[in-house]
Amino acid sequence: MTKTKVTHVARFAYPHTGGIEAVIEQINESLPDSQFEKEVFCCSNTEKSSVKNNVKYNRSRYLFDFAANSISPQLFFRMMLLKTDIIHFHMPVIQNVVIWFILYHLGLIKYNKFFVTYHSDIVGYDKVKKPFMPLYKYFLKKADLIHVLSPNIIESSDMINEFKNKCVIIPQGISVSSGNYNSDKVAEIRDKYSGKKILFSLGRHVKYKGFLYGIKAMEKVDNAVYLLGGTGPLTDTFREYVKEHNLENKVILLGRVKDEELDAYYQACDIYLFPSILQSEAFGIVQIEAMKHSKPVINTKLGTGVNYVSLDKETGLTVEPENVEELTNAIKILINDDELRLEYGQNAKKRIENLFDIEKVKDKYKELYG
Repeated sequence: MTKTKVTHVARFAYPHTGGIEAVIEQINESLPDSQFEKEVFCCSNTEKSSVKNNVKYNRSRYLFDFAANSISPQLFFRMMLLKTDIIHFHMPVIQNVVIWFILYHLGLIKYNKFFVTYHSDIVGYDKVKKPFMPLYKYFLKKADLIHVLSPNIIESSDMINEFKNKCVIIPQGISVSSGNYNSDKVAEIRDKYSGKKILFSLGRHVKYKGFLYGIKAMEKVDNAVYLLGGTGPLTDTFREYVKEHNLENKVILLGRVKDEELDAYYQACDIYLFPSILQSEAFGIVQIEAMKHSKPVINTKLGTGVNYVSLDKETGLTVEPENVEELTNAIKILINDDELRLEYGQNAKKRIENLFDIEKVKDKYKELYG
């Protein structure tokens, strides 16, 4: 039987980690190897091309980063004369739109179907992106379908709102089992902070994640501790702020949390804090991880999939981004109302089971590509 060839094009892919990379992996894992030939074109200056789980990763070196693009002439030349059944672009990456436009109009790329996953709008870089917007809209117009992770992005994005008739909604998924967390580690965490409610966040320490607002909120919160996992460019800034404001007993910078201990932290916490401040936060898979453990989420009103995953006053609370006062009040409400906190947590688990079960997501991808 002839296999259907599926070619993904993205800025980065495995072993880079992030929301877009996770979606690419989920799609490829959903498609049976017996029926599909799978490959990815992406950039990397640290990894060579390779094959993993029957997916070929064609990695191109790039010269430099500019406006959230990795400028790579090598990627252009590697994609010349590409023949595939389904080409699937992951946006937003303006460089890849330009590459497609040139190769398509020169007849140097051939495909039967043209898919786009629209992860988010381009946030910032207004002066840089403006000249490319007509080309970007043409690119989306030519796509056979546009895959989005939530209905929120369709309504909030002027870029794809006019193409809503060809949008298909398939969210990220996870295994809905409670995980193989170490009960001894859970007990260790809870014992260490006995008598205090535990807030937990995890992610790269960069501006758009908004972790500094979570740290600032703890200045006026008593009987609670904020455990912040991850590292990044702002780690030292966070550490200095904690020290300068005498928050050492309220804010704990965990550093990188071991993979085998992640579930234990989700299980041990009372509230998951997701204080992102920019719409480049398109979904927030860590919210799902916390919610499957029956944990309520405090997130921010971004108008993206973030607010599709966790619903205000149903699975947690939603506040305005960059608003320390609102964030502080939301934390106080949930740490002081055990009944409400547990109710939101139970609702959270049900929502994950109903909408984000990885097995249901895989079935949707099989149908989409079938």
